[in-house]
Amino acid sequence: MTRAFPSLRQILLLQRDVPRAAAFYERALGLRIAVCTETFAELALDSRGADSTTGNAPTLALQRAEHESQLQTGYTPILHFEVDDVQTRVNAALTLGGRLDGKIQYETHGAVACVRTPDGHMIGMYQSTP
Repeated sequence: MTRAFPSLRQILLLQRDVPRAAAFYERALGLRIAVCTETFAELALDSRGADSTTGNAPTLALQRAEHESQLQTGYTPILHFEVDDVQTRVNAALTLGGRLDGKIQYETHGAVACVRTPDGHMIGMYQSTP
């Protein structure tokens, strides 16, 4: 499936305590929790609720920070985009002044990369495995 425009996949926030943060978003904003573990949670960002995480609506993802430094300005939030070709998009970002943050990771579910924009914001890119 070719996309004419990248679609926003999820907004990722790094947390000290994921279950506590998920409960906050559930209780304070009425978001529905689709999944919640000690290290990761995903919440629906549309009115269809938890079932919408399989649709096209972006989700709010909460991930436990591995280091306290990740909770400082510049590490969170991270905007994740689903793209057709991670390598092409990373190369374009680097050409435009972005910096690759770590290596492109090739997992069984797909390829993932994280790039710091010229302004210092973090964006993730995900390419699903066909």
